[in-house]
Amino acid sequence: MVVNTKAKVDLGVVQETLLVPLWARAEELKQPDKIIFDPLSAEIVAAIDYDFAKLNLSYTDQITCCLLHWIMDEWAKDYLQQYPQGVIVELGVGLNTRFDRLDNGTVRWFEIDLPDTMALRQQFFQETERRKFIAASALDTDWCDLVKEVASGQPCLFIVEGLLFYLLEEQVKQIFANLLEHFSGSKLAFDCVSPFLVNRHFPDNMAAKHKWGIGNLKEIETWNSHYKLLEVRTCWDAPKQYVKRFPWFSVFFHLPVLRDFYRMALFGLT
Repeated sequence: MVVNTKAKVDLGVVQETLLVPLWARAEELKQPDKIIFDPLSAEIVAAIDYDFAKLNLSYTDQITCCLLHWIMDEWAKDYLQQYPQGVIVELGVGLNTRFDRLDNGTVRWFEIDLPDTMALRQQFFQETERRKFIAASALDTDWCDLVKEVASGQPCLFIVEGLLFYLLEEQVKQIFANLLEHFSGSKLAFDCVSPFLVNRHFPDNMAAKHKWGIGNLKEIETWNSHYKLLEVRTCWDAPKQYVKRFPWFSVFFHLPVLRDFYRMALFGLT
């Protein structure tokens, strides 16, 4: 990555939140036992003209972000074991570096985000024969034919991080419906918050608010009989050497009623 001048950040309200996980992965390099080893994110942080200190994020926020990435990476690795030449699509990719972390040399990868985010992303990443960028909304379907052509009927894995809880429920339902219509047999991995966190800002000093929350993830199966909940994880399901890094007061979030504030879910689109 070669950047001669610092990149300006000119992003929408929701898009700006992509800087949170970017910062978290960069900070993780300071740890001896790294949850995510991502030197590229540290390079990007250094190359962006942005005051990350104003995010005012806590150590707990930082660990949580990295554990989210770790869990999503594990699901992606599971998929690649079964489909080494498969297709992974990241909707709302932000400045994620998952392809750089997990590329097995044969996977085909699509990274989709809004035009302002993609313009920033293209300053740090390059397309290849197996890695394609698409400037579009996660709610669009124009890109589906391109992905289907590459997948050739093979199940895909869709990953949506840090996005769905900023959408309205009907928009979340539309994404599910679009993926089922075009990619039946595929899987969808995403993160979500509980209804208690709806209408709350995260980070507190950013303008973006959570709009969609869900208590029982089995409820999604009632939207359509073809949606099957395969797995639910929280940060507390990560390896103990990572979980023990949470500050002592975080132990309260291990209580069932609190641990569901933030979860990762894997669904089958049967």
